Amino acid sequence: VVQLRVGNRIETVRYFHCYKRGVDRVFVDHPMFLEKVWGKTGSKIYGPTAGLDYKDNQLRFSLLCLAALEAPRVLNLNSNKYFSGPY
Repeated sequence: VVQLRVGNRIETVRYFHCYKRGVDRVFVDHPMFLEKVWGKTGSKIYGPTAGLDYKDNQLRFSLLCLAALEAPRVLNLNSNKYFSGPY
């Protein structure tokens, strides 16, 4: 769990991951990312209709980018556990 400042707000994000077929996948979780997904609201992911953006897209994408940049600082990304290559 990480708290990030986005503009004048503090948002809490969570990370989860899975390791499948040799790839460790890390996901960022926040309610803002799922509240507009097709199926819950009948809308699309990026906007309510094709060619029209949600008004909070800048906030949602900013939060995702900040969370992605923070992930290496807060997660144990010890690649030796899964990877034995030259890097």
